[in-house]
Amino acid sequence: MSSYTEISSDTFVFSRTIVLDDHFELFFRCSDNMSDSDVEKHLFAIDRHELQAVGVYIEENGYRIAEVELRVDWKKHIELIKIHGNMFDTCLPGWKPGWKNHRTAPEAYVAVGHLAREAKNRGLEVRHWISVSDRIRESDTEHKRVCNELGYEYGSSVAPWKNPPIEHTRQIQGLPEGSVTTRRIS
Repeated sequence: MSSYTEISSDTFVFSRTIVLDDHFELFFRCSDNMSDSDVEKHLFAIDRHELQAVGVYIEENGYRIAEVELRVDWKKHIELIKIHGNMFDTCLPGWKPGWKNHRTAPEAYVAVGHLAREAKNRGLEVRHWISVSDRIRESDTEHKRVCNELGYEYGSSVAPWKNPPIEHTRQIQGLPEGSVTTRRIS
């Protein structure tokens, strides 16, 4: 089955996995500092359900000051495919043509765009982190492999928060297995 079907000029249907990929890809591209090859590696790991979350953050004086996380609940993703099938109509209210002219919800890319702009205005670097899926975390060997393939150091962590951040989580409209969390110190 094709991963894309045009039903009419206003209706675009994609596989649910492609829709998730589009959200993650736009998230990475809006962060403004990930190479094409790194984006592709991350998307490949997402397609294999090896990652459950990715994040971008900025730090100042050794402390995180802002962060955006994009998370997928793989169990819910699989349940939704079983219930509704794999094809997904992206003509939803608020979804706009974005990367590759695919329609995506604004929750993730707007938040990461704001963070990237803040980093640029402050002269700070946007940094990335990953969270591997539970099945990958069960095996140190697999966990190390995923980290190595994506360019992260196994067992490393991000800078701590100086103060507890204010946190806001949103489900991606129309894509209930996806959520976006923003964190920021007050």
